[in-house]
Amino acid sequence: MWGYEDDDPGPLVRPFALTRGRAGRDLPDLDILTLVISVGYDSDVNELDREYAQIFQLCRHQPMSIVEIAAHLKLLLVTVKVLVSDLIAAGYVIFRSPPRAESGPDPELLQAVLDGIRNL
Repeated sequence: MWGYEDDDPGPLVRPFALTRGRAGRDLPDLDILTLVISVGYDSDVNELDREYAQIFQLCRHQPMSIVEIAAHLKLLLVTVKVLVSDLIAAGYVIFRSPPRAESGPDPELLQAVLDGIRNL
């Protein structure tokens, strides 16, 4: 029999309810490797809804990627992106996305690898 004090059964609402129907449009540049770290005070967690507080606590002492947050909370990536973007907008967390590749692979390097393979 489940009691309120017993094990936490996890999220009891659907992901779209957590994000209030938002599907991830107009979010900051967040991808699965984006690192998130909390910048607020520990007392701030009392003001947050459950999932927001969990993200805040997970990122409190070390940066954590969006994909790691999703795995810890057992939530969809898009849901975590929306929740993290809300925390960013409210000033509870900051983020750093990985740098984007400026260009494709170097054709000369690819040709040298191909030539080396052919010589084997």
